[in-house]
Amino acid sequence: MTSTAVAALVLAVPGAAQAAPAAYWSVDCDKWAASGDPGSHDMVATIWRSSDSTKAARASFKGNGEKLSISNWSGAMMGYKLQWATASGSKIERTWEFDLGSGSSKSVDFDIPEGRTVYLSVGTPGGSTAYCSGKA
Repeated sequence: MTSTAVAALVLAVPGAAQAAPAAYWSVDCDKWAASGDPGSHDMVATIWRSSDSTKAARASFKGNGEKLSISNWSGAMMGYKLQWATASGSKIERTWEFDLGSGSSKSVDFDIPEGRTVYLSVGTPGGSTAYCSGKA
């Protein structure tokens, strides 16, 4: 048995949920300039099963209008996070987190001060995470 297999056996606790290995998931971030709002970005963070790209979850942020849309059709619970930094960028000013079960979606409108750096992520608890950053 390889050391990796032994480590996996040691970490597996009966009755406890285990996050899938990072290789089980693939992640991507797409970012582009938002239309109608110079300097801001639209972003899409996506995570999908490496063996089945139809099992995925997505977080989409629109810089013009500051709207977050999240959806999950991965077959697993996913965690979503949207944060933005202070004007100086020295610390996080606000954090929004939400867990979403498979087969669900949600949209949230935000009022983010102009020009703030926004951090967007979607991922498995304790596992892989798709991560993006851009401007509001």
